[in-house]
Amino acid sequence: MKRCLVLAGALLATVTAGCGGDARVELSAATAIQQLTSGLAVAIEEYHAEVGAADDRREAAVVDAFITRIRADHADPAATDQHAEAFRAALDRVRADRAVEWRRYHRTRDMLETLDEIRDGLQQLAIDSLTLSDELRRYLHDMLTRPTPTGQATPKTEDQP
Repeated sequence: MKRCLVLAGALLATVTAGCGGDARVELSAATAIQQLTSGLAVAIEEYHAEVGAADDRREAAVVDAFITRIRADHADPAATDQHAEAFRAALDRVRADRAVEWRRYHRTRDMLETLDEIRDGLQQLAIDSLTLSDELRRYLHDMLTRPTPTGQATPKTEDQP
């Protein structure tokens, strides 16, 4: 997970540092980030579901072990008190693990949202770059084809439309 986020950051740094203003590069970077985040989102959701199911199994095993111990030692109050304390401690560990996983899940989702915002920004930057390039092209074309003070239009070059 960290490796993928580092790669996304490196990709973003490359785009913004050395290739700014090229709409094709910005759109390509946005597409790469979108593919990365969509793949990571699926992996994160699957991992979250698997960890939740594993925690459910752990919790069920803790309850089953507690019931088995209580049935065996129901006549011994000191033993049942020990089992109850061990049961509470085991449940606390499962709950703590769930809380840690929940925080990690949300932190990772926040990172993906940040990458999505970066992607949206790159797409908008690319769109703005395309728009400015088109307008500049039109302006130069009009300037070059406008009649000069002598009344003749500036001759077109091979590259002009």
